[in-house]
Amino acid sequence: MRVITHCPACQTQFFATEEQLNQHGGKVRCGQCMQVFDAMAQLVSINEGAENIADADSSSKDDTPAIDSAAPVQTVPELEASDSVIEITAPETATETAKQPAYLGDAIKKNRLRASHTTGNKSRKWLWVAASLLMLLLATIQSVYFLREEIAIYYPQAKPLLVQACQKLSCTINLPKKIESIAIDDSDMQEDADHPGLIHFASTLINSGHHVLAYPNLELTLTDVEDKPVLRRNFKPSEYLPAGTNIADGIQAGDESRIKLSITTGDIAVAGYRVFVTY
Repeated sequence: MRVITHCPACQTQFFATEEQLNQHGGKVRCGQCMQVFDAMAQLVSINEGAENIADADSSSKDDTPAIDSAAPVQTVPELEASDSVIEITAPETATETAKQPAYLGDAIKKNRLRASHTTGNKSRKWLWVAASLLMLLLATIQSVYFLREEIAIYYPQAKPLLVQACQKLSCTINLPKKIESIAIDDSDMQEDADHPGLIHFASTLINSGHHVLAYPNLELTLTDVEDKPVLRRNFKPSEYLPAGTNIADGIQAGDESRIKLSITTGDIAVAGYRVFVTY
């Protein structure tokens, strides 16, 4: 059986059952103003309560809020410790849904906090992933920049792309310079019979390495009869290579380039020569 009681502080009326009131000696807490009062002493007649609360029997569905007997027992400072109260809320209308128990509200709050914490962890995780990918990309770009010449050697198909990138970055891609892979072979020097003081020098430049190399400079030293240097000169690739040679392409692995030079010695007597390649 349900009865109607009202809060003496705010005059809000509530539905309650006798079992709920008897369970805690009639002590309840108003859900509207949080005032603790004796519901048994504040009972009102059904006729008086009907002015503010519609009778539940007039509706096909009984959704009037009632006191939840499963709600946790609460104590208030002004009451004795043994005086437990039930918190009840005032319905805004006669058909308002019953108030959720306190423990259910706590569980919902905990679930929301847990969901918020999980969402925050996922956001931080994706942030770390994005930052890691960005750092990896920057490290890759930096490695390609500093190793661009080696990449062009081992991956010739990537060289056009590297050249285009260097045009925007104001950098260059130079061919490797490994003097130990360059050899001079079949050298010869002869005086011109028709032109005194004119010497013809011929030799062969060989790339014994496994990759294309830049053309080296040629250092030619002419010596006298005592093998002392009397003339020395450095020749650039454009000076000793045949006309039309594309110097930028370098000397391919295993290739040979023929060298021919004509040198004027004037009145200096020349008996021998020494030739070196340098970068």
